[in-house]
Amino acid sequence: MKKLLIVILLSLFVLTGCAKAEPISMIVPFGGPEISQLYLEASEDYQIDVVQGPDPLIAAFGSNQYDAIFAGSNLGAIMFNSNPEYILLATIVWGSTFVVSTNGLSDITALEGKDIIAFGQNSTPDIILKHCLASYDVTVNSITYVDSVATAAAQFIADPTKYVVTSEPVLTNILTQVSNVNVLDLQSVYGSLHDGASYPQASVFIKADLPMSKVGKLSADLADSVYKVNHDREATANLAVELNIGLSYDVVYNSIPNNNLEYVPAKDAKAALITYFNLLADTNVALIGGMLPGDDFYYGA
Repeated sequence: MKKLLIVILLSLFVLTGCAKAEPISMIVPFGGPEISQLYLEASEDYQIDVVQGPDPLIAAFGSNQYDAIFAGSNLGAIMFNSNPEYILLATIVWGSTFVVSTNGLSDITALEGKDIIAFGQNSTPDIILKHCLASYDVTVNSITYVDSVATAAAQFIADPTKYVVTSEPVLTNILTQVSNVNVLDLQSVYGSLHDGASYPQASVFIKADLPMSKVGKLSADLADSVYKVNHDREATANLAVELNIGLSYDVVYNSIPNNNLEYVPAKDAKAALITYFNLLADTNVALIGGMLPGDDFYYGA
């Protein structure tokens, strides 16, 4: 009887020890953030939902369903100030916002008096657009918002004479379908206002109580994924086609440089984030949830 009990206990130990760890769950918006984590999306160690627009991300912060959320940096600050369930692990997208039109678009002043189609009201692209317009004293006639960058792109393709805000890799997709497109790079405009600096557009947020083992794995794997994306564009484009993310090989390959992807841990990105949040607060403090998030917002800081 004692031998049988020992055998049962050993069997349970072996089965438990060999059990596969539960995947890390993430929600990621289509576009640059998805490309940044393609090598995670290809791994069985991760369970990933890819979505369009900011609404599913806002819902994700409220549901506490995911281990990690990829979202606009200011959205994470807003949600943290409301309910500190998620903290910032790293910033991954450092500026990917453009305005396109087949009409004249030599510089920001060309938007004077124009009607603009944008996506994600009060999201980072919208904020950067408004900041650049205000800084150069440019008054547009109107800004009409749609639910996602994909919808904005569809409206531009239907009528390329419109002035439309977009981002990578959607920009590259547009350029494959429409000829004679003029592109205004808002990173360059922003840099001219801020000594060449880039802005922390999108970041990764993790549950504040996520086990250290998962935090370490996600941090290492995501940093490695971003490195591979930037240093092996061919393999990344092939992987995107294999995963059927809805973009062609050429679009993924050619869009990578303009995605401005870099994995910067929270403690190292903190100074740039505070500068960015202060800029938003000077415009409208509600854009960061009423106040600058405290030190506990930055993982490892």
